Amino acid sequence: MTAISYDTCLETQGVRIPYVPAIITPKIEKVMRNNRYEGGEAKTLRAVLEPGDRVLELGAGVGLCSTIAAHAAGVERVVAIEANPDLIPMIRETHRLNDAERVDLRNAVATVGAVGPMDFYLRHDFWASSMEPDSRPYERVVQVPAVDINTVIAELRPTVIVCDIEGGELPLFTNPALDLGGVRLVLLELHPKVFGEEGMARITGTLAARGFYVTEDSRADSSVQLFARREGVMAPPEGSLMPPRAVRDWAALSTPASDPAAKTAARTAPDAASPTGKSKAQTKAAAKTATVAEPTPPAGPRILIGTCMKDEGPYILEWIAWHRAMGVTDIVVFTNDCTDGTAELLDHLQDRGLVTHLPNPALATGATAFQPIALNYLHHMRVFREADFVISMDVDEFVNVKPGAGRFADLFAATGPFDALSISEVNHGCNDHEAFARGWLTEMFPRHETLAPGRHRCRRGVKTITRPSVRLAKIRNHRPDFLAAAKPVLWLDGSGRYLPVLQAEPDENGIDVRGSYDLVTLDHFPLRSMQGFFMKMLRGDVVVAKKSVSQRYWRVRNRNEHTSSKLNPAQLAAAKAFHAAQFESDPALMALHEACCAFHEKRIAEIADWPEIAERRDWILEHAWSGAPGAKTEAADQDAE
Repeated sequence: MTAISYDTCLETQGVRIPYVPAIITPKIEKVMRNNRYEGGEAKTLRAVLEPGDRVLELGAGVGLCSTIAAHAAGVERVVAIEANPDLIPMIRETHRLNDAERVDLRNAVATVGAVGPMDFYLRHDFWASSMEPDSRPYERVVQVPAVDINTVIAELRPTVIVCDIEGGELPLFTNPALDLGGVRLVLLELHPKVFGEEGMARITGTLAARGFYVTEDSRADSSVQLFARREGVMAPPEGSLMPPRAVRDWAALSTPASDPAAKTAARTAPDAASPTGKSKAQTKAAAKTATVAEPTPPAGPRILIGTCMKDEGPYILEWIAWHRAMGVTDIVVFTNDCTDGTAELLDHLQDRGLVTHLPNPALATGATAFQPIALNYLHHMRVFREADFVISMDVDEFVNVKPGAGRFADLFAATGPFDALSISEVNHGCNDHEAFARGWLTEMFPRHETLAPGRHRCRRGVKTITRPSVRLAKIRNHRPDFLAAAKPVLWLDGSGRYLPVLQAEPDENGIDVRGSYDLVTLDHFPLRSMQGFFMKMLRGDVVVAKKSVSQRYWRVRNRNEHTSSKLNPAQLAAAKAFHAAQFESDPALMALHEACCAFHEKRIAEIADWPEIAERRDWILEHAWSGAPGAKTEAADQDAE
């Protein structure tokens, strides 16, 4: 590097800077002389650095922040990485002028994993030079050596990272492989003009998933934000239904449990008295005498499903087997007014440690908003407090992960960290099945609506898997609510794309699904067979009491034209293996399942001649069966649903 020539110095933030007009342009000179250059970073660094800290600076500028860090009392070491080769002599001179020559200055681009030369775009204003060519015109391109930041981190073991790299923070801090294990503070200058709202959401959301939250004294309107690692239990802010909960780093969610037996015991303990009235001693005795093996919880994150059911007995075991096999660890089922044996079957599964079964809390109040009340109650349960991910969904909905073996772990590996991921539904029609029959829904009803609707029919419902945190206000059936101060949050769709619409519109429960099916679908079997649909009519709506199931409900969902939403074959095999090992080997459970199926068959025969059932059957066959003349024209109603 060539030596620099200058006649005078500027002093800003208590640091002497050599005044080199070729580098310090009039615009920056004015800011420096007014003592406003990097004022936020300088003030914050002086306030937060502690004895024993080791500082890694990415983007050294003219050497101001690294000089401040080098002079902080007790700071052990400072490493500064600057990509712009023209600034290296300037930074060294700043360090010399301020007796900060112990700073380890390196000319390189910091990346995760990549090494070797990379293009760097130099601009007239040194502070605008960057790794990307598009945000502003540039004067020339230079090749700069790249270093793996994790190698530097392993060497330095930094406790504080300071970063101002003109948008380069986006690929760096959104990479879950970035090693932040020993870091307590990250001081970032963010550049939304380079990467927009989505970039802001991805950086703040990924850091939150790693346990780093913006400190309270960071100004919301400032581009400089201090992220502090939160450890232990965090209390939720005012206005949130979230319980106090332990902070977990996304990177640790795949770590196997150290004591699977203890984890199983914790999971299988019910949160409330058994709906059957059995004592804890009776429940333990039943578990001891069971002839089947207890389920082994999968290592990794706690994934909770909350759901409401009423008279769903024939369909429960397949649904539980499917989701337990893909990594769901906890299922809480709220029921009300069941007559088909659903409650008894769920009680048996609770005794086995496979679900938590509770009466819907709305029953105690006389209210009829069964689902909203149940989901509000879910927030107060221990199983919710300990969950890493939560989703509210129904027994006719199957999460279908496309990558890998179809497990949630494969989905999380494909998407990376998120606050919420909304999965778009794919409605499966009755597939010309008139009669109720035993069997796997996922095999009997393969045909469904298109995955590529036109723009007038592209809005469909979603269900959302949410990562609970102090950014969250509450879980709802289709989507969560986040605190206003947390926005923008990292909300993705089923293709891993940024999804701003749901956080902008709190009353919206659906999205434009075009292009949203690449990684995961919510395969929805709302009708099953025609006779199964009649039982749904008889039962009524599980969400709100006395809400009927209309003709239009059938008409817009009976779509049977496509088979492109293939269920992941590895996941289907895993679900069947789970079913065989955990359910089919339990005679008492299978007897309860058979009783539910027999009830439905008997009830279907009893209602067959009811005028409203006969009328609905005739209407379906004439107007909304697969080959009915009016079936295709009625599809126009889908976008209004």
